[in-house]
Amino acid sequence: MTTTKAKAKPKRNGKPAKATSKDGRLGPGQLDKLVLAYMGEHKSEAPHTASAIGKGIGRSSGAVANCLVRLEMAKEVRLGQKKPRAYKLKGAR
Repeated sequence: MTTTKAKAKPKRNGKPAKATSKDGRLGPGQLDKLVLAYMGEHKSEAPHTASAIGKGIGRSSGAVANCLVRLEMAKEVRLGQKKPRAYKLKGAR
C-alpha cells in the first residue's frame, strides 16, 4: 500500500492557500507559530516541555519536540533544562 503526501495548495486569484486542510493538518510553518504563540502566552512559567506545549495546543508531543529542535537551531528558543528537555523563548529569563 502506497501513501502520498498532501501537497500545499497554490495561491489562486491572489488569495493565500488555507493554513489547514480538511483533515486538520497544518500548513508549512504553522506549528512553529502555534508553539511560539503558546510559549509567549506562558513565558512567566518554568521552561516548557514538548508534552506540556502539545497538550496546550492540541498537537502531538513528538511533532512539538521536532518543532522545538528546529526553533532552537533557528535561535528562536533556547534549552532551559536538559532533563527533561524543556525550552524557553530566547529573550525570557
